[in-house]
Amino acid sequence: MRFLFCLALILLAALPARSQTEVELELVLLADASSSIRGSEFDLQVGGYARAFRDPTVIAAIQDLGGNGIAVTFVQWSATFQQFDTVPWQRIRTGGDAAAFADEIEAQARKVVSFGTATGSALEYGGQLFEGNGFAGKRRVIDLSSDEHSNQGPHPRGVRPGIIARGITINGLAILDDDFDLAGYFRDAVIGGPESFVMVVDGYADFAEAVRRKLVREISGRPVAELHQPRLRASYETR
Repeated sequence: MRFLFCLALILLAALPARSQTEVELELVLLADASSSIRGSEFDLQVGGYARAFRDPTVIAAIQDLGGNGIAVTFVQWSATFQQFDTVPWQRIRTGGDAAAFADEIEAQARKVVSFGTATGSALEYGGQLFEGNGFAGKRRVIDLSSDEHSNQGPHPRGVRPGIIARGITINGLAILDDDFDLAGYFRDAVIGGPESFVMVVDGYADFAEAVRRKLVREISGRPVAELHQPRLRASYETR
């Protein structure tokens, strides 16, 4: 009887793992919605992500992974306790899946319009979203976009090691709208993990193209060639 009881406990403990859906990549998109992001700039961010998920090269990168596809969620973030899952976890395997996700990105309302920029808190929150999300990915990536240094909450440099230790890669998209030292800050304090990188864009006009290239890199796991356009460039650094 004791043996049967122990066996039942083992089987029950194994159930959550078996119920998870296997995917090639779990991706958390963290979009800065703090007061430094003006209304039109936030719209360009949201529109850029939506356009990217409708782009044939992004869809092809997902399909090239095989039938398992990817799982992705979209989060707006700002101050220490201002993180909002505006588009919940979804599995994307086809062009139709990607278009539906793009539609939900575009349909979201802005949740925050003020407060500080708590990058470390956003990373902590993003790292927690992988737990209990129903997916089991071969890779796990946090993709954070912002246009300024963290000015509130825990410093991202202190948060980063714990996230990396769990096998999560942190990539960044630095928008040099007002802060032209942001790329160095991202490399020094934000990004980390296997094949981590920061992509740099000089302004919101080029945001959509930057997101497209960034997603292709993250989904495929392969380096992306340098862009020929002078206003958009990529910088890679592994930690």
